[in-house]
Amino acid sequence: MSSSAQIAPPLHPFQAAAVANIKAQAVALRPDALETISHICRMSNVPIETLDDVRQAIAQHARIALHFHPDRPSLSGHTVVEALLEDGRYKNQFETGISNGLLATQLGGLRDDWERSLFSGAYHGSSVPETAENAFNPALRPKYGALDLVRNSDGPAPRFGSCYFLLRPEVSSRSTFTYGGSQAAPKDVGTVDEFDAILAALLEECFTRDTALGVNNVRPRGMLELIKGLSKSTLVEADYKRLPSRNLDHLIEAQIHGDVLLSRDVEALVVDPSFFLRGDTGSLLEALGETYGFPLFSHHGFEMQAESCPGDFRGPTMPSLAARVAYQGKVDVQAIGESVRNLVADAEQWADRGTVAEVLQELKLLWHVLVRYG
Repeated sequence: MSSSAQIAPPLHPFQAAAVANIKAQAVALRPDALETISHICRMSNVPIETLDDVRQAIAQHARIALHFHPDRPSLSGHTVVEALLEDGRYKNQFETGISNGLLATQLGGLRDDWERSLFSGAYHGSSVPETAENAFNPALRPKYGALDLVRNSDGPAPRFGSCYFLLRPEVSSRSTFTYGGSQAAPKDVGTVDEFDAILAALLEECFTRDTALGVNNVRPRGMLELIKGLSKSTLVEADYKRLPSRNLDHLIEAQIHGDVLLSRDVEALVVDPSFFLRGDTGSLLEALGETYGFPLFSHHGFEMQAESCPGDFRGPTMPSLAARVAYQGKVDVQAIGESVRNLVADAEQWADRGTVAEVLQELKLLWHVLVRYG
């Protein structure tokens, strides 16, 4: 444990049961996972003993990233960064009413159903003697991030936000993981101390596709070396000035159980540099780091000429939307965020493009375009 880390309080029984249920699933997956790992290591000429160092690097040095868009409006009327600055706590979508994936915050909705299935009913009272009504406490539900094993400069899951917190490795001990997004009910799950099923899936992807987690032309040996390298380097801004991965779809999803306190759990914040060009979001992000005691790094950033927006990646409406939201002919995350705020404040001016929900979805897709082509 790092010297500056504070110990989190014990998990609520629902949360502890969720972690235990995933660990039990991972234990059941272990024999097949070890067989896969052994085969791939043999075919890749990797000593099986290397895996001990890899497991240790993941447990002690891998960080979960929480992606977010700081300038988006929240239910409180504040922007996300304003709410974070005021509360000092990273909240889940059941609490905030916003999401950069699918927004489904009601009991019996899609997210609730996914969590019931993934955690074997732990958050619905199946493991402890409480009612389902008491079980639906929004603050108890997990927060979603992605495990950062390869330090892509734009983070492990840029699809879900232009900025990201890097959490202290200690947070992983109360987290669960899936290889891929949990909405797809992936079969490979794990905890930081029972990780072999996810490691097997990662190595299999490298072995069969020569790519994984946004890293191209990587074989199993190279991926294992990247992971082992986590133990040999500290967080420095130079790491985040590299070209972005533009990885929209491939991640190890992390579900964090228990509170995420900025002062206790965040080790660094990586942001899109466009927030320092105009508006006050950049200064609020700086204040966030100063208030809660973590460094702020800027990554390479995303910017695109509106006229170069493709119409064959996220649909034919993207070029006209890019032209509409552009600032001085360019699209960046600030331009998209300003349009989101304008839409929420005055839906009528966007009515020609559809309902609020439809336009929000369009703007979300434009962010995907910017990540891939900006």
